[in-house]
Amino acid sequence: MELAYEYVSDWFDRYFETVSKVGMLETVPTIGKFFCEDFEFIYYSMPPEAEFSAARATREELVMQFIHPGLCEVIKPEYKAIDLKHNIVAVKFFDQIISATGGVLGSFFASAYYHIVPAEDTGLKIRKLEYWTETQSPESVRVQRDAWLKAQQGAYASVISDWLQARY
Repeated sequence: MELAYEYVSDWFDRYFETVSKVGMLETVPTIGKFFCEDFEFIYYSMPPEAEFSAARATREELVMQFIHPGLCEVIKPEYKAIDLKHNIVAVKFFDQIISATGGVLGSFFASAYYHIVPAEDTGLKIRKLEYWTETQSPESVRVQRDAWLKAQQGAYASVISDWLQARY
């Protein structure tokens, strides 16, 4: 399947629209379909204080990072460059972490290279994602980390509780 520029551009518009709507546990599985089974995530500029993230991740490990009830991660692409010869899409975007109750917890610019492949079920899939963020202050990263971990712990506790109750 030969990829067309407009098709790839539209697909990425849908991708960013979808990933900006996740956070609640029930919504997270919707993004797994965008990635290949052998997907690879590489975070080149991860701050030392950001241990809530991972420098490398598989598809499932990355998707689990999207679980953060009570937080909204708004990802706004500023531009994308599409290289159809190499099947790579480079995107610069603005990322904002917003609390349901406390307002903006962090804002930063980021860039990513998305290595894409054709896929029968979704049209495209991301095989590899190489990611960079602008330098953030340790305090900003700490605030985001603490909010992220608190949100994830609540989600995981809920899943475990539901699992246990289903077995009583």
